[in-house]
Amino acid sequence: MIQIRQLDKEKWKNYELKFSYTTNGYYSFVVNQWNFELVFHSYKTSMNKTFTDYLFSEWLERPIAFGAFYNNQLVGIIECSFESWNNRFRITNLLVWDNYRNKGIGKILIQKAEEVAKSTKARMIILETQTCNEKAIKFYTKMGFKPIGFDLFCYSNNDPKKEEVRLEMGKQLV
Repeated sequence: MIQIRQLDKEKWKNYELKFSYTTNGYYSFVVNQWNFELVFHSYKTSMNKTFTDYLFSEWLERPIAFGAFYNNQLVGIIECSFESWNNRFRITNLLVWDNYRNKGIGKILIQKAEEVAKSTKARMIILETQTCNEKAIKFYTKMGFKPIGFDLFCYSNNDPKKEEVRLEMGKQLV
């Protein structure tokens, strides 16, 4: 049985999160004046993507994190932060260990984040993913999130060429 526990900020600060996923394609933004659309493109062969992040970054306003534990072993993490300037609750990191994916753990962690977001009276819960993370986009869509924005040049001046554009997704709470 999965247990969700809040992670102590002092104990877990700078805990390294190693993200890894395989993707079969990416979404591109076709921008024409003030209109845009997302178009999916398949890769000829699947690609592996990896990156690293750390818990409780200094830029987060009021970070909170929860761990999913199975037999007392950490198998997933969700990190969130309330944004007072716009009354939104941002999921900053969601990671489920490879061997525990597709078992409902991500869903449980998202539900926990939504519960906390509602308790803060946030108007929305939001997150960021990349347009090449097709599995994450499908998962977040299944969880009720919708695209709410994008940034063609968030990570570098070559994001569209690298087929890795920042996609903001959100879900209204009130």
